[in-house]
Amino acid sequence: MSETGIIVLGHGSRADKSNKMFYNLIDKLDRRLEDQRVEGAAMELTNPTLEERVAELAGDGIEKIVILPLFLFPGIHVQEDIPAQVDELAEKYPGIEFSIGDIIGDDSRLVDIIVDRWKGVNEWN
Repeated sequence: MSETGIIVLGHGSRADKSNKMFYNLIDKLDRRLEDQRVEGAAMELTNPTLEERVAELAGDGIEKIVILPLFLFPGIHVQEDIPAQVDELAEKYPGIEFSIGDIIGDDSRLVDIIVDRWKGVNEWN
């Protein structure tokens, strides 16, 4: 098993459809990164939480955890909540190396997706 785990961290939702879409994305990423262990977690409103997912990976002997926030913009969760929670987890699991990836942000590849969505709507108008 890989010694590195990737946790894609979403906001979380009470809506089952949203959570299903999130985990469909996680499954696709897991297949793409076949040599890595990819898991999903939520900041709030649903489980597993980041702490629960880290506990699971720690129990499986994972030595490095990369947290990829699935957020578009740097709101309070990104600026404050996630770093604080990762600091707490690093204290709780001193044998694990933690790192936090960048948010999606204003990545220019999003423009292509937005244009595709516009074209889809525009075809019907």
